[in-house]
Amino acid sequence: MGKIIKSNRILILSLLMILGTKNVESQSHLNTIEASVTQDMASNFYGGIKSGYAYLGLINLDFTLSSESMNLWENGTLRIHIQNTYGQTPTENLVGDIQVFSNIENGTYTYLYQFWYQHQIGDFSFLIGKHDLNEAFFTSDYAGEYINSSFGIMPVASLNVPVSIFPMTTLGFVGSYDFNKSLSLKGGVYNGRPGEITHNNFGTNLNLNKNNGLFYVGEFHFKDIIRNKPGIYKIGYFHHSGEFQKLTTSESYQKGVSGIYFIADQSVLLEGNDKQQGLGTMFQAGYSPAGSSLNDFYMAYGLNYTGLFPGRDSDKLGFAIAHASINNAYFKQCRENYQTCETALELTYKYHLFDNLVVQPNMQYIIHPGMQKCYKNAFVGMIRINWRYN
Repeated sequence: MGKIIKSNRILILSLLMILGTKNVESQSHLNTIEASVTQDMASNFYGGIKSGYAYLGLINLDFTLSSESMNLWENGTLRIHIQNTYGQTPTENLVGDIQVFSNIENGTYTYLYQFWYQHQIGDFSFLIGKHDLNEAFFTSDYAGEYINSSFGIMPVASLNVPVSIFPMTTLGFVGSYDFNKSLSLKGGVYNGRPGEITHNNFGTNLNLNKNNGLFYVGEFHFKDIIRNKPGIYKIGYFHHSGEFQKLTTSESYQKGVSGIYFIADQSVLLEGNDKQQGLGTMFQAGYSPAGSSLNDFYMAYGLNYTGLFPGRDSDKLGFAIAHASINNAYFKQCRENYQTCETALELTYKYHLFDNLVVQPNMQYIIHPGMQKCYKNAFVGMIRINWRYN
């Protein structure tokens, strides 16, 4: 109860800050102030570690300021993004899944999530600062409608090496260039190990150390390959230059871990000339064969339908499967305790109660949670409520 009261105080303070800075927004249409509250009420009905209920949430306070509105130069953007997470940790205490069925799970912390500057020069842009790489890389619009964490960031990266993602971010540099409307290239380099968030450091520890190595990532984007049906295809590569312990022996280390991945979002069936409504499909695949990579292969597939029911043009219905397999060499040594993979099936529906309020019933069936033989398949039901101000 104390944690919830503390979070409510933070929410009230956030709202007061928004109202107090409303004049800043009115000075320029280039400045934005956004706030959102996401709350998950989840239940593990059976399987996993144990049955039980959990309540968890996320508060976002996000400021974007243009350099023009501050009477400086043109085409510059400064972003300050603060988060508060609160509540329980059901993956850790109830389900035990390695893919993490709720993408807002983090415990109770308040911290500076992102703080960066971006500049646009024609078709080229660059960004530098404390940044969540998952906003620029490994992204899929269709996969973003789901709640399981694997649909947001592939475990071939997030499980195998430290990366600058929610909730722990660090210093990064991102460059992007649009060759034309159909082809673009994006690349980034990040500090190799984000700092820990504590109750005292407000998430400001960037953990800059030459021994951390660096995380490199790059993507080619191909847009609208099929005529009159919007779609985007991404081919990516990542490499972490740090040193990692091999899974098969505690005395052997390797220098560097790499991986490749592919992402596709493709509209399949449109309702008339409306490109926002209809059936779409997404596909994700990633491969990282290093001896230290717990997840060597990942694949996901999903179907999304926007506006399926009459009068509910903005609602989204989706069903997707995420499959993460264990390192083959490691499995040969520990087959008595581990399964070969973990697979999550998710069915979700985003109901737009109002323009800024979404209620999202969600069900997930998790096969082999944590790849542990001692855990039975888990069935999780939850309701997510998201309120947004902008």
